[in-house]
Amino acid sequence: MISVTYVKELKQESHTDFKNLFQPLQQIAKWTGLHSVQIGKESRFYKVKRVLLWIYLLVIYSVMLSAPVKSVFTILYNDPDDGRIIPLLALFVFFLASAYITVASYFSVSKYFSSFCGSLNEHQRLYRNIRINLFIKICCKWANWIVGVFAVTTTIFYCCCTFYMQDDFADAFRPFSFNGVYNTVLTMSYISSNAFFLLAHQVILNMFLIVTFKLFLMQFSDLNERLETGLAEKSPSLQEKTIETIRLEYSSLLACFEITNSIIRHYLFALYAMCIPIVCFLLYGFLRGKLTRGESLALIILVVFIVFFVLVHTIIGAVFSIRAHSPLNVLMKFDILSITDKAARSVLLFLSRINGPTIGYHVYELFTLDTNTALAMIGTLLTYGIVMLQFSESGSSGNSVCNNKTSITS
Repeated sequence: MISVTYVKELKQESHTDFKNLFQPLQQIAKWTGLHSVQIGKESRFYKVKRVLLWIYLLVIYSVMLSAPVKSVFTILYNDPDDGRIIPLLALFVFFLASAYITVASYFSVSKYFSSFCGSLNEHQRLYRNIRINLFIKICCKWANWIVGVFAVTTTIFYCCCTFYMQDDFADAFRPFSFNGVYNTVLTMSYISSNAFFLLAHQVILNMFLIVTFKLFLMQFSDLNERLETGLAEKSPSLQEKTIETIRLEYSSLLACFEITNSIIRHYLFALYAMCIPIVCFLLYGFLRGKLTRGESLALIILVVFIVFFVLVHTIIGAVFSIRAHSPLNVLMKFDILSITDKAARSVLLFLSRINGPTIGYHVYELFTLDTNTALAMIGTLLTYGIVMLQFSESGSSGNSVCNNKTSITS
């Protein structure tokens, strides 16, 4: 009796409360306006707190939503015939996508984050404790510091580069300017606040994506190992129970993962949607040679980061899709005639779910991040790049012909 009680206590100690685990990440999301803050009516100065909260959110979202509007002003200011409008559209696309990520993710995070933590707790209650490794614990525990340090340091670096190369960015920051102390302070305050919240929101979403990816990857690996062990059982009754339990646990994990998809789907959509236009617009600007040194440097850094994160998330999606479908390899190797009818029905249900709708990170049900996505993205970028180069060469040859005719006529 003592040993049984001791084992039960150990199981209770290894239980993870995911609401507490993700609490630091949830807290930094609330501080930066990416998660709604619930203020109890019984708290002191309830109305004052509500007003201050709404003012704070209004400031954040005004700064984020004004960035694409400011980019439109910058585009309209430039002459449409000087070849600068198309590369400047890259900035408009980026700020529009970033504003969309912030606004859409605010509603999805506020709606689904608590449900996600509750679904994992319910999964543990029904089946078994979810194993958490050191990487996940560190990321969750120090989420406030990781997000804050990264956002602050990157914002400071961005502001210093902008101030140092202010002449090159004169057009890009209109109607703001660096003329005089007042205008300089106003401009730097605006771009620093915009950069900080933009970076903080995307770092929070990326941390959530990476942590949950690692979490589910470990669970599917563990489930696959237990499936192999369960199919090797000699006892028919134990075999039936093991296969059916694993099938139900697999379905429960997928249900938890779908909530994860609901939280980050806006971020993934905006990231993939802005990748190709920004790369093409930047390539056009380089071929025309109309950008200043600072604008070229900023757009290069922007494209490198976007392409990097697209590739990283594509790899993450491909790895997850492969791991989530890994039970298929185990089930297909098993002799279904050697098990009972009840166990065979469980195996067939298991197979139908795995072979059903594609399991993985969905981008608005348009496509799923898997091994095919990487090839599609690379092929699309190469295609548009070649078209741009051919367009530039044809344009250059056309200009040279026109110049020759003009010289002959004169």
